[in-house]
Amino acid sequence: MSDLSLKTTPSTGFYNIIVSGKSFNLSTTALYSDSPNYFTDVFSSPLEESRTKVMFVDRDPEVFKDIVKHLQGYYVTPRDENHYADLIADATYYNLMKLKAQLRANYIVNVGGKVFRVDKEILEKRDAPNFFTSFGFGYGWEPSGIPPTPLPLTIPPPILDRDPELFSDILRYLQGYEIGIKDEVQRQNLLKDSRFYHLKGLTEKLLASSMTVNGFSKEESARNEILFRLKDIRPASVLLPENNNNYNNNNNNDDILSEEISTGSTSHIMYKNKEGTVYVLLVEIHNIHLICRYGAPSSPMTATTTPTTNPATPTNASKIQPLLRPVLELVLSDKDIQKLKNIAKSIKASEEIVTTIHSPDTCAFEIDGNKCTLEALSNTDKLSHLMKNDDGNRYLKLYVTRSILRLITNNGKVEMEMLKCEAFSSERGFNCKREFLPDEKRIAL
Repeated sequence: MSDLSLKTTPSTGFYNIIVSGKSFNLSTTALYSDSPNYFTDVFSSPLEESRTKVMFVDRDPEVFKDIVKHLQGYYVTPRDENHYADLIADATYYNLMKLKAQLRANYIVNVGGKVFRVDKEILEKRDAPNFFTSFGFGYGWEPSGIPPTPLPLTIPPPILDRDPELFSDILRYLQGYEIGIKDEVQRQNLLKDSRFYHLKGLTEKLLASSMTVNGFSKEESARNEILFRLKDIRPASVLLPENNNNYNNNNNNDDILSEEISTGSTSHIMYKNKEGTVYVLLVEIHNIHLICRYGAPSSPMTATTTPTTNPATPTNASKIQPLLRPVLELVLSDKDIQKLKNIAKSIKASEEIVTTIHSPDTCAFEIDGNKCTLEALSNTDKLSHLMKNDDGNRYLKLYVTRSILRLITNNGKVEMEMLKCEAFSSERGFNCKREFLPDEKRIAL
């Protein structure tokens, strides 16, 4: 009989496989149930093992018990991540393709000390590519491209040093369920882990965002807006419009900002989500200071006049009061500055962030719990009791609890336009807005 017929036609009876001194007897049917494999290649060869039907293998006999169960037709379920890694290693060693496919279909992974059994189809069906489909093999799952040769293969068990409770929520998301966010701390932690696992869809869902349509925008392409907390923005999703003049179209008389846009040197900074939709980017910032600088009363750049009575009456001309439009400057935290620099870098703008901001007349100010206009903020007579003086230059320092800004680029630099601002001029005003704990959260002493 030729060598070819020996390889394709198995002998009948039982084979004795001795694994590190422990003997196992396997029938021809079992041996060929997942073939071709290491055993069928040896027993169908002209080697001595083929004549004696005895083979010696230097592997773990405890793991081989599960190999025998698989060859006998039983479903082998890994107990934990270590057992899973051992089965993958020996399935590769013995070249058992059916067993490897079965093990790959349900991953076993230890996350923070808790073992999870994860259906591979779930990982590949939603929010892919992700950590598991692209990098997971590096944490113990069989690397691709291993040749079917009986060489010892060391595969570390799949262990991730992450939070198991957060991973449970992430698995529920991958299975199609909604995740309930209990508080801001949980949202931030989920956001960190969704980025670690490269789940872009979940990351966008976890970002505290709000989409609005600005019906007052002159340009259709600038009407869709999206608001993020500044710290949550992914710089990789930020971009500039292809044509900086898309927002202009002869709107030169709207305000100073529109005049700058018409020159082509200024444009909105945009945000592109996972689905490819582009929005004008708005950012929300918290707990910063806003400096309103008024300069000298005679400053020609800021002084304007507003009549207090009918300007046509000559006798009232002396009652015209000067209003100084303040120059607004944000005092940002180091983290806020770094985030803006990252955004600037992603759109290839200068990393020199301009902290002096635009404030159009349409900005909604709320100071000490009272709504006010930019004109009211410009009335230095009414604000004189709050004013501070620095070498003859007057300024007002406000503590901003939260503010909404629109990001723009002007001559290659990132600038900001304030749209809404909630601030306090004194600690007393801030204390008036403090809230007591609800009754159910009070601790009985």
